[in-house]
Amino acid sequence: MNSSHPWYVLSYAMSKESAILEDCLKQLQDIPEGGIAVLPEYVANSSDHSEIAFTKLKEVCIERKINVITTLNIIPNDLPHAEAGKNYNTLTIFTKEGRVHTPQAKITPQSFERKQYDEKFPAINVGDYDYLNLVDIDINGETKKALFVICSDMYTLMAGVESIKELKADICIVPGNFGNGAEQAVYRTLEKFRLAGIFETTIFANPYQNLKKPTHTPLVRLATDITSRDKNAETKMLSDWDRIQLVKNNVAIYPDDQVPSFVHMASLTTMDNGRMTIGMSRFAVDVKVDKYPEVIYF
Repeated sequence: MNSSHPWYVLSYAMSKESAILEDCLKQLQDIPEGGIAVLPEYVANSSDHSEIAFTKLKEVCIERKINVITTLNIIPNDLPHAEAGKNYNTLTIFTKEGRVHTPQAKITPQSFERKQYDEKFPAINVGDYDYLNLVDIDINGETKKALFVICSDMYTLMAGVESIKELKADICIVPGNFGNGAEQAVYRTLEKFRLAGIFETTIFANPYQNLKKPTHTPLVRLATDITSRDKNAETKMLSDWDRIQLVKNNVAIYPDDQVPSFVHMASLTTMDNGRMTIGMSRFAVDVKVDKYPEVIYF
């Protein structure tokens, strides 16, 4: 990456939505002009707080002349193939020029994102999406091909797309909110895709939990990772069989109504050596690969 436009991979502590936004806005004050900040998914997960976060993040990007990547629960403004008036877990990119792009939405929302099972759990209620959209990003005059993979959509890299070559990109960016342990499944999967030459650089952001008692197990673990492929490393192709093995070793599939909240989901992610979770309703998703029609200028 051009040194005048570095990437900054940030995290936030799990908390109330207002506190998360405040934390993120404070961190963004330290991003230098032209920087690209990658935050985990859902700086806000309710539609009301997402509208507030949208306004505040746009303001800080213009004021600080920075760029921010996260997801919000909004009706996207320029998402290809979106249903009119529908809220998605929407990848939302704010640029230093005040532009806002929504080139991707979550394909595999968890059960509790799709439906509120009980009023004591947050009402998120986002729709399903069926496309992975490759995006051309321009960083200081240099164009890169990026693929944005929202949290558990990592699963679609393994099983949702027929030809792995369709996914080839310079950069894969994963704004996550993975339960404790699942971040290890992400690391393992991204490494396989880098070794196969599908991605040159991978960027991963996950939140964390501040524990009241250090003896407790956190629901989520910190991940702020940026790793590039070793140019001298031998390319190790990923066959269809290899991708099936990735599913077998890194994914837990559950009946939707048995996981009514994030806490229920996090009880599954510590299985084995860490597993990401997929609701049965999105297990058989057939993902189409397309392209976002605009270039995003950072």
